[in-house]
Amino acid sequence: MNLREILVLLISFFFLAVTIILTFRKIINYRKNPSRKSKQSSISDNEVKVELESFSEENYLDNDIPPESKSSSNDLMYLHIESDQSNSIQYKDILNYFDSNDINLADEGGWFKIYLDNSNNFSLVNGLKPGKFLPEEGIDSTSIITMILIADEQNNCVEAFQNMAEISYKFAAYWSANVLDSDRNKLTKQMYDHYMQQAEEIDLKKIKLS
Repeated sequence: MNLREILVLLISFFFLAVTIILTFRKIINYRKNPSRKSKQSSISDNEVKVELESFSEENYLDNDIPPESKSSSNDLMYLHIESDQSNSIQYKDILNYFDSNDINLADEGGWFKIYLDNSNNFSLVNGLKPGKFLPEEGIDSTSIITMILIADEQNNCVEAFQNMAEISYKFAAYWSANVLDSDRNKLTKQMYDHYMQQAEEIDLKKIKLS
């Protein structure tokens, strides 16, 4: 066998090897692609399932939330003021109270927005249905007032909650009422500290995102 014949055999073996390698690569890629696609579909289905399971109609049906507010329940902080006497808190008396104490507020159509310093604010609503004061319909008094702080609207959530709590206690003392937590239990120091920690976490989150 001369040199020319050897070269021909070597070239033939080379092309044969390349053909075999390409064939195996196609087989491997074909097997990988279907499994990868199936895995991606499975993850997508699980994500959709979690979103559906976490949905609750109760998140959108809270009479304490002003109609204009579209914040999620996680962004809201509540305090309630409850009087021992039914219908003892009058709409006109609320206006007079804030006016005499030099507290800025705006009537937003049956509920109030209370303006604090440093771009902080909170809402005051009728704690009973329909969640508003409607004097023209005879709804001009209540036994429960609800203070609502929308965390994302605050320049300083800790300061805003402190101010809301301070005003709530003064408001409650004026009407001989009690300050309650979001579950309408008497506000304890433990729950107050819990709300303060929640407000601190919200402020820290904003700092990290800025």
